[in-house]
Amino acid sequence: MLALDVGLGTSSVVLLLLGTQWYVLFNVIAGSGAIPRELWEVSRLARFTRRQRWQRLILPAIFPSLLTGWITAMGGAWNASIVAEYMKYRGQTLQTTGLGSVISEATERGDFHMLAAAVGIMAVTVVGFNRLVWHPLSHRAQTRFTLDT
Repeated sequence: MLALDVGLGTSSVVLLLLGTQWYVLFNVIAGSGAIPRELWEVSRLARFTRRQRWQRLILPAIFPSLLTGWITAMGGAWNASIVAEYMKYRGQTLQTTGLGSVISEATERGDFHMLAAAVGIMAVTVVGFNRLVWHPLSHRAQTRFTLDT
């Protein structure tokens, strides 16, 4: 990406997207494969339109798997940001603004106070996001969008 004269920030975002899309994709494939054949048949017999099939069958059925994919993708993105935001290339240091860059730079310099602060901020952010976003969505997925009887 650097050969294309794209900045490291843009390259980092592309790397994160390419690296994390697989978590979502494979979880959605697994979720759609778990939809019982009977439900597909009922949607066909009820003459659902394509839109109705997506709204009433597919999206509700894959939501728990999609959510799992999002959660694991976010974890993968946090890990990848440490590598993607700070690197040595042809004898020079390339870095962009971000927590991953701070962690990598602090590690390289041996600045354990900065490293501890950055990891602490990351931990608080992850826990906060889990409590405010993932937990309510997980509860909704388990109570409203489950195929278990």
